[in-house]
Amino acid sequence: MLIQKFLNTFFRKNNIKTLFLIDILYMKDLNAIYDFRNGDFIIKQLKHILKNKTKELIKKELQRNVHVKIKNTHADVFEVLIYDNLNIEEIKNIKNLIYENIVSKNFRLIKNHSTINIDVTIGCAKSNDKYLKIYAEKALYNAKINFLHYMYYDSFLFKNESVNENLLDVLNYNVDNNLVEPYFQAIMDNTTDEVVKYEALMRIFDKNGQILMPHVFIHKAKKCRLYNKLMEIMIDKIIVYILKYKIHVSINLDYTDILNPHIKRILIDKIKNNNVGQYLTLEILESEKVSNYDIVNDFINRIKSFGVKIAIDDFGTGFSNYENILNLNIDYIKIDGSLIKKIDEDIYLNLIKSIVLFSKQQNIKVVAEFVSNLKTLRYVKNVGIDYSQGYHIAKPMSIEELFGEKN
Repeated sequence: MLIQKFLNTFFRKNNIKTLFLIDILYMKDLNAIYDFRNGDFIIKQLKHILKNKTKELIKKELQRNVHVKIKNTHADVFEVLIYDNLNIEEIKNIKNLIYENIVSKNFRLIKNHSTINIDVTIGCAKSNDKYLKIYAEKALYNAKINFLHYMYYDSFLFKNESVNENLLDVLNYNVDNNLVEPYFQAIMDNTTDEVVKYEALMRIFDKNGQILMPHVFIHKAKKCRLYNKLMEIMIDKIIVYILKYKIHVSINLDYTDILNPHIKRILIDKIKNNNVGQYLTLEILESEKVSNYDIVNDFINRIKSFGVKIAIDDFGTGFSNYENILNLNIDYIKIDGSLIKKIDEDIYLNLIKSIVLFSKQQNIKVVAEFVSNLKTLRYVKNVGIDYSQGYHIAKPMSIEELFGEKN
């Protein structure tokens, strides 16, 4: 038993851990308005919430045995330390759980039995070294100065801040060396439980071979006019992999891509010249930036003439009414992950059911994103959604991970 306890402690200390820092907003104002005794009483209540209800909800959400340590590090700052390498979807789910569990709570005052609500800012990071708290503190600081309620940073970026500062060099390095790679996340047929296609997600690499995620480099790439080159390399590689492995692949486009004559031209030319239209689905990101649906539909009709399927991505965030969907010649609707994550809540379940019913009436297939656990998958299947995608199905993988060989 002692050996097992030692081993558990050793692995908890040396494996990657995920840290959330929770800072009460405007604590000085709360102390000034309601006095310090009430301020201390609010902190005491928050500590009780985090150490009891929130801790249990975290374990329930992750659906595995994890060690969770919660403590009050400063007067108005709490740590939630999870001894596990959470993936990005799990981090977002836990963040939402922590945030909603706090801001929905009525905090009691000492004397007059009245209650108030509080708000918090959350910073998150994960690492296996002693600087984990520094990374999370930097995330928290950046969230606060940007007036955001949450921010996450990968510790790798903090260990190598020169990557961020010299991102232009990294982008040019990837273009010059043809390093841009699609990572493939499986999409499963809910009837057969078989993977039927993959969504291609862009990844680039620094000079040490470390992966950089799109949120780190996409804005800079567009600003520096390198985005077109990155996209062209990725499309070329996707076509090579389609021809070799006969896989069906989805590629993401947003409204600006459709307006971009260079991207439109290389996409259509490469699809036509390689005869791969039947293997491709283009996912058009639903966005408020869409101002001209005629342009979108003209592009859709042109690209579909080569056998390409069309999906509307993140449905529920931009194409705000069903009439717009009726005017687009599409094959799939991908329900926004923010809805799927809350599918076990009646209001969201009913909304999802209405989307599924509408889609079936229009002969449009439905894909659920952010299917991160078995419970969500069961809900998704029960409401009649055709396909599932998310970390419960599979994480994004390189072509080597999928097929065990380098192209």
